[in-house]
Amino acid sequence: MPSSNPQPTAIAVDLGATNIRAGLVRRDGRILAQASIQTPQCPKDAEVIVESLGGLIHRTIPGGGMASVAGIGVSAAGPVDLVQGMVIHPPNIALPSIPLVAPLEERFQLPVHLMNDCHAGAIGERAFGAGCGVANFVYLTISTGIGAGVFEQGRLLQGEEGNFAEVGHFLVETTWNLPCGCGGRGHWEGCGSGRFIPAFFQEWCHSKGYHSPFISMPDAATLFTAAGSGDPIVSEFLAVLGRIQANGISLLIAAYDPGIILLDGSVVRNNWQHFEQFSLPHVRSVSGRMPKIRMSPLGGYAPLLGAASCVFDGTMIP
Repeated sequence: MPSSNPQPTAIAVDLGATNIRAGLVRRDGRILAQASIQTPQCPKDAEVIVESLGGLIHRTIPGGGMASVAGIGVSAAGPVDLVQGMVIHPPNIALPSIPLVAPLEERFQLPVHLMNDCHAGAIGERAFGAGCGVANFVYLTISTGIGAGVFEQGRLLQGEEGNFAEVGHFLVETTWNLPCGCGGRGHWEGCGSGRFIPAFFQEWCHSKGYHSPFISMPDAATLFTAAGSGDPIVSEFLAVLGRIQANGISLLIAAYDPGIILLDGSVVRNNWQHFEQFSLPHVRSVSGRMPKIRMSPLGGYAPLLGAASCVFDGTMIP
């Protein structure tokens, strides 16, 4: 049983726009127990989210109680306010703020460490993945939203409030000038994330004078499946999308000059062949030096593992 293991453990939580995951993680990165639920859609208040997190945490508590648990690490889709311990104005959850640190500390009587999910992903890679021993790298997730975590000379870059590298709001296209969840237009997240790819497809069809092959608006997974089945309209669209994804990755290289870029998130993990064929060949570097670009080896668990690492070692992984 986990409670008899001499290694300390941490409870790690990954609060995403689509799913919430929780796990009991050993210091060596082994996940001893885990559970997940869908993120409540259109919650009436922040307490709905906190209760969902609390319920998941209870499901991962070791059989012997909390004696071996060093703390709780929370990876959350940002923006975050680390001073107040909350998520603020999340573009993919319809709430002005979600206080997390204070209510979870009060409920579980454990220290709670909050961070941006992409920063947690970068820490997870640094501690257990392909970022181990790499001084300069970028962890990029393309999922419901788009974001990044950056290590520079072995140090995680966090910014003033913990929101460094909100790369989903890079300007990557001006042809369709698509709206983003933040209120801006032409942003990477507003056309290349799982949430907004379907609306981009609809607008692209309209601009080309094409009739969509779908009766209703498809989700992103349906589009990729249709292209894999040879649908010519969807295949043409995804080639356009691939170049826009390449624009975003090229901007990462120009901004951060990483030695390696680690790609993660459901859009990437479920469609890696698409990225290899339609995005990576079009990535460019201003200096001419190209970093290595590969999929995260952590199977989608980098943010969860990073949240646990913050409990054990803080955010400044040596």
